[in-house]
Amino acid sequence: MKKLPENLSPNNFEWGCATSSFQIEGGTTAGGRVATIWDDFCAQPGRIKDASDGSVACDHFHRYAGDVKLMADLGFKHYRFSIAWARVVNADNTVNMAGIDFYSRLLDELAKYDITPNATLFHWDLPSHLEGGWLNRDTAYRFADYTALVAERLGDRLPRVATLNEPWCSAFLGYDLGVFAPGHKNRESSLSVAHHLMLAHGLGIQAWRSRLSQTSLGIVLNPELCDPLTTKPEDVQAAKMAEYERNDSFLNPLFGREWPSMLLDQMGSSLSDRQAGDLAITSEPLDFIGLNYYTRSIARAPSSSEDAKRGYTFVPPDAADKTKQLTDIGWEIYPEGLKRVVNNLTQNWPLPPIWITENGAADNTPVINGSCDDDMRCSYITQHLEKMSELIAEGTDIRGYYVWSLLDNFEWAHGYSERFGVVHVDFETQVRTPKKSALMVKALLKS
Repeated sequence: MKKLPENLSPNNFEWGCATSSFQIEGGTTAGGRVATIWDDFCAQPGRIKDASDGSVACDHFHRYAGDVKLMADLGFKHYRFSIAWARVVNADNTVNMAGIDFYSRLLDELAKYDITPNATLFHWDLPSHLEGGWLNRDTAYRFADYTALVAERLGDRLPRVATLNEPWCSAFLGYDLGVFAPGHKNRESSLSVAHHLMLAHGLGIQAWRSRLSQTSLGIVLNPELCDPLTTKPEDVQAAKMAEYERNDSFLNPLFGREWPSMLLDQMGSSLSDRQAGDLAITSEPLDFIGLNYYTRSIARAPSSSEDAKRGYTFVPPDAADKTKQLTDIGWEIYPEGLKRVVNNLTQNWPLPPIWITENGAADNTPVINGSCDDDMRCSYITQHLEKMSELIAEGTDIRGYYVWSLLDNFEWAHGYSERFGVVHVDFETQVRTPKKSALMVKALLKS
């Protein structure tokens, strides 16, 4: 791609880069920040692939000014970041002004370069002291308190705010599969958590709007495109169950709809966690929705008693299948999936305007002689931009695209072993090196 299609021109389309607090900030004990479930999870042996943690990460807490200048130099005019709940709220639920001051300084830097902030309030780093975590219904109300605090202290400088990022990961990777913090493995619990997260979303929207009515408010989801392994009815049903879990359990509440009966059946005794009136809270009107897309899934009928509780078994991409190109994390490169999943969502739910809030690839190409030729990532981004342009041409209301991520960072359970940044970070020296992909995007934005 030498030039952007007209419908992706920065003149009428929002281009940005994205990060999240725990993945880049470091400074986990600085400025009164309290511990999070991810600090706790990293401290447990065997949880993180390279036994690392987020205590330093990209040291963005101290290097934010340089990072903002870097994104400006690369031509980005929009920046999606998350605010760390644990940095701005003390354990007694009072404001931590040192944390507020950090984000105020970050916003000052963004304003200096005319970069528009796009904030997410929760990107998985839940404060540890919240008893029971998301299993406790009360946590949804504490989220509303936190949301109100951010609205009051920073809200007049935040034109667009998302409540949650990818609640599926918090609920099902954290409470069912146990591969994300807090590392629990209980199917019923994960479904309760999914409900409490959506309750938190609705309460958060209410809390913010009661203080600032002009802010554009929404949520960021990572919807599923799941294809069956075969045409056998049991595989087709398994793929449908995976999509119910990933899509319906979050999108239905946004529009006042009950979950599919098969998901409700899986809740067992936890069904009582769903209370009368909850859907009226979760279905607060949305100004936008963010969609994150990386790849698709393949499912087959459950192959174990554990998977039978879920209703599906995922089949990983076959690395020996030369017809499929995989990223370095092992995910299939499937750009057509972006079109398919967006079309599926718009056909089934009355979505507000859409932003593609994350899209990118794990490409671990090293820096050689001062440059990083991440050609796979360049190709990945280009192919997905082409599909997004097609969607817009066909009438889909997509208004922006954020590449994941600005910086190589702490990639959750993979630690620092997978690199998603368009800027290479040497985690020993903290030297930043823009990759070929960053320079490609810069050239496209100038074109």
